[in-house]
Amino acid sequence: MRTGIYIDGLNLYYGSLRKSPNKWLDIEKLGKLIVPSDDLEIIRYFTAIVRARPDDPQIPVRQETYLRALKTKDVVQIHTGRFTSRVQQRALADNFIHYSQLFTPSFRPFFLYSLMWKDKVKRRKEPLTKAKVVINEEKGSDVNLGVHLLNDASRRLIDKAIVISNDSDLTEAIRLARLFDVSVGLLNPHPGPTSKHLKAVANFEIPFRSESLEKCQFPLVVIDKNGREIHKPKAWR
Repeated sequence: MRTGIYIDGLNLYYGSLRKSPNKWLDIEKLGKLIVPSDDLEIIRYFTAIVRARPDDPQIPVRQETYLRALKTKDVVQIHTGRFTSRVQQRALADNFIHYSQLFTPSFRPFFLYSLMWKDKVKRRKEPLTKAKVVINEEKGSDVNLGVHLLNDASRRLIDKAIVISNDSDLTEAIRLARLFDVSVGLLNPHPGPTSKHLKAVANFEIPFRSESLEKCQFPLVVIDKNGREIHKPKAWR
């Protein structure tokens, strides 16, 4: 059974890896653990290149290091999208929570902030308080995953596909891939229920087990094809 695995990298990260010690994940080992009896034809990893943040300037360095480690695996293909940032006005949640909890870190001195807030609420013309916020959006990963899934299926490169994501935007791509007699399974990396839209079009679902991530870690030092060492980021140790 020729199998392709299609990983929505950020969906996996925010679903299972962000708050875990298992970020140094060897996805080839994970693939072989998921489908031990199949021939892994391709593992496609879809992500977006992150930018430095004021609170975490090293985040692009860690991502680049991880992608270098993934590139040591011949079966892995990396497909990158992008992040876009823009400033927009959004309503604050002051109708639902106390205004003292709206900002982190909280304002000091609080009594002065309280007087200013009450004055602002008194003078506002709308029932909501709005603030300008930075919106970061990932672009391209879900589209890229759907396109490559369909391309591989239509070219008869795979007999089975495993999609690691819980993004319902992939519903139509999965439905169309099945028209090429490809069996498509789901692995939801999130602790919550799997999207009903995805379940409606997939052939089967593989239950996610967090202990699988612990078994599928790269060694602390990975050697690339040129003999250079790739060290696990210190923040992940």
